[in-house]
Amino acid sequence: METARYGDTGIEVSRLCLGTGHFKNAYPEPEDGGRLLAEAAGAGVTFWDTAEGYGSHPHVAAGFRLAGRSNVVLQTKLPDAEHTSAAAKVDAFLVELGTDYLDVVLLHGVNSPRDLERRAGALQALVEAKAAGKIRAVGCSTHLYTGPVMEAVTACREIEVILATVNKGGIMLEGSIVDAAPDAPRVPPAPNMDEHIEQVRVAYEAGKGISIMKIIGQRKAPEAEWEDWIRWGFEFPYAHSVNLGITHSPELHLDVRLERAARTPIRRAA
Repeated sequence: METARYGDTGIEVSRLCLGTGHFKNAYPEPEDGGRLLAEAAGAGVTFWDTAEGYGSHPHVAAGFRLAGRSNVVLQTKLPDAEHTSAAAKVDAFLVELGTDYLDVVLLHGVNSPRDLERRAGALQALVEAKAAGKIRAVGCSTHLYTGPVMEAVTACREIEVILATVNKGGIMLEGSIVDAAPDAPRVPPAPNMDEHIEQVRVAYEAGKGISIMKIIGQRKAPEAEWEDWIRWGFEFPYAHSVNLGITHSPELHLDVRLERAARTPIRRAA
């Protein structure tokens, strides 16, 4: 499994990142999910992605016990906007996960420059948690959003990592929600994939750690083409890691095989 430096964070991540979004339903017993995570670590997939909302922290904790905490890089997320609640969440995550530190914590689903400003308190709490040694890197997910939000998070010095939707067909991309009014237009109203890729490139070249998600558009891509779309993700030159939701062993082995088949050298930022 190829690895890469996650932008300027100093963290080394596997090219394939295992997303745990469906673990809560697939594995009522967290130890069962932990066994899949340990299997993944054995295959070189040592970068795992979770979130408070996924309900998979117990599964990741089980994976830590089986694979060894120091052998894994964990990325988790929180939706908070306020300083107090975000700081409390970081401390709660440490307990839930049975760890002394979190590798990466993201503000989840930042949808616009306005939204990033709204979350200034939470962002400050993450920065303080990093200074205290509780977090190694701070970032955000822009989820499905592109346009002005990508420019805002790239320009934000405190944001070290960006998790963004990127796929072969531009499926699911949405413009930034620049106005909270329900009937306000998105910016851009019809996202252009080439323009979005250029924004991701700029963030990558700026030293942000970049991971990409929705590689087959939550299965909206033609099923016969899934392998091609996943391979495209591994060949995308402006990402350090490809985040794929993996719930069962056959998916894991398929994605590992596709990562090895792609073998596109990581393009280092200048």
